[in-house]
Parts: sequence; C-alpha cells; structure tokens
Amino acid sequence: MLIALVLLAAGAGLVLMGVHKLTTAVPTCDGRPMSPEDVCHPRVTGSFGDGMPEPHSSTYQEQLDNLTSGGWTALGIGVVLLALGVLVAVAWAASRD
Repeated sequence: MLIALVLLAAGAGLVLMGVHKLTTAVPTCDGRPMSPEDVCHPRVTGSFGDGMPEPHSSTYQEQLDNLTSGGWTALGIGVVLLALGVLVAVAWAASRD
C-alpha cells in the first residue's frame, strides 16, 4: 500500500507542477520578461567550435514553447504515475479479499 501512496503523491505533484508551469510560464531574455512582439538576441561571449552550435535569436513564441515543453512532460509523467498508483491500490485491495 505504501508504494501506491508514493505513486499517487508523486503523480499528483507532477500533475500540479505541470499545470502550474503551463499556466504561468513567462519567457525571459537576459532575465527580463518578454512580450509577444519581442525577439531575444543572444549575447555572444567567446568563440564557437568543438561542435557547439552558434546561438541564434529567438522569438517570444519559441521561448514560450521551450518553457512549456517541460510542463507537458511533467503532466504526462504525472498522469502515468497516478494511473500506476490506482492500479497498485486496486491490486492490493483485491489481494486482501
């Protein structure tokens, strides 16, 4: 039963974190919040090489997409953990009969 409780708690936490990230994400550029018409130009410090890609400018939407992808991942994993927790709890309850 402890495993089911841990799975349910972890799943609920990840779902809440994912929803929070999806609803409150604000893209930033150099630590300042961006607005929809902004483009973030990277500060170039040093040379590029050894397989490192050259930084490029990114729009508000690109920055927002990068932020929210983690929210969708957390939400998806949280739902899976919740389902596993329910399955473990049902199996445990059935075995007690």
